[in-house]
Amino acid sequence: MAPHRTNRAATTGFSLIEFIMVMIVFAIVSAIAAPLLAETFRAYFIGKDIAETDWQARVALERMTRELRSVRAPTDLIITSAGDITFVTAVGTSIRYCLGTVGTCPGVATELMRNTQPLASGISALNLTFLTRAGAATALPASVFYVNIAFTATQNTVSKTYTATVSPRNFP
Repeated sequence: MAPHRTNRAATTGFSLIEFIMVMIVFAIVSAIAAPLLAETFRAYFIGKDIAETDWQARVALERMTRELRSVRAPTDLIITSAGDITFVTAVGTSIRYCLGTVGTCPGVATELMRNTQPLASGISALNLTFLTRAGAATALPASVFYVNIAFTATQNTVSKTYTATVSPRNFP
């Protein structure tokens, strides 16, 4: 007796209607998921940019405060403008902090510069305020007892202001 044979071509694979239905369901799911996925990626990259800018700003503020504490004497402080300061440290190193767009400051508009090197990018404003021991504003280096540092770091649509007040160790 011969083995019973079935028509395999008729029982395997997908029909054209089944294939079209799967494609329609896939298209609907993709149309719903694509905007959600795009928003997730956008939020990730914005968060990454903000974290990097925040890190740069915090490092810059820490370095500025540390170096301003070591100004050798009030006479070694050169106040060019509210966004440009030069001073000599206790070990004799000359340091200049400025925002890229201020006067003769090297660098581009959004860079906080230390001498000729960028210290942080994405900085939209730098404001240095000089105060006497009594807290009154002054522009005379011999009268300076406190230096207030304020700058704004901006990334995409998010801005954050960082501030610190420094009293150099070697000031009377």
